[in-house]
Amino acid sequence: MRNKLFSVLACVSLLLAGCLTPSDADEWTPHGEALEPVKVNDFTLMSSEGTEWTYSEQAANTTLAIAFLFTNCLDICPIVTYNMKWVKSQLSQDELNKTTFLTITVDPWRDNVSVLHDWKTGTNSTWNHLTSSSNDSEHPSMLALQDVWVNFGVGLTIEEYDANNATTSNNSSARHHPDDYTINHETGTILVDRFGNQRVWWGDNDWILDLFLEDLRYLNTL
Repeated sequence: MRNKLFSVLACVSLLLAGCLTPSDADEWTPHGEALEPVKVNDFTLMSSEGTEWTYSEQAANTTLAIAFLFTNCLDICPIVTYNMKWVKSQLSQDELNKTTFLTITVDPWRDNVSVLHDWKTGTNSTWNHLTSSSNDSEHPSMLALQDVWVNFGVGLTIEEYDANNATTSNNSSARHHPDDYTINHETGTILVDRFGNQRVWWGDNDWILDLFLEDLRYLNTL
């Protein structure tokens, strides 16, 4: 009788565990910076192949590794891209089926579809690269891109150059297109679990490849 009771309790425990959300089921501490779970708002942007990419359709039920960069960045952005390539190369086919890699530009004025396509092929980064389909500040695609920046906490600052080649820094909502500028953005690579929760942040200068891979693999087990 006691054995039967134990079996029933064990089955109930397993069933309940399958119903728990990640935040309820574990006290996991990632190697990167743990984030308060913020839901990813669904979005549609333009890919470097000129086709629409929608989060809820292309990344549904997968762990998402998402990097924000711009192609005129010649120092850290290529390194982040290389890091993403290395992590991707370490995954088994089963792990790849559970993972989506993604790059989103923070400079849609210059990073149009053609420029992003050249960057993607030049760096041999075989995942989707997204931008706005227009650099018109009021275009729905540009507004959608701005919403993504807000959702992921991308602190975007534009440094504009005046006639004397002096710089002025302004927080930007991407509603103007200066003639001469550089981009500063305060974000890294973010890992999102398959339930659509932002879970881990890795700063662009803080990557430890093996530990990032461990964080991603853990999220793939949820």
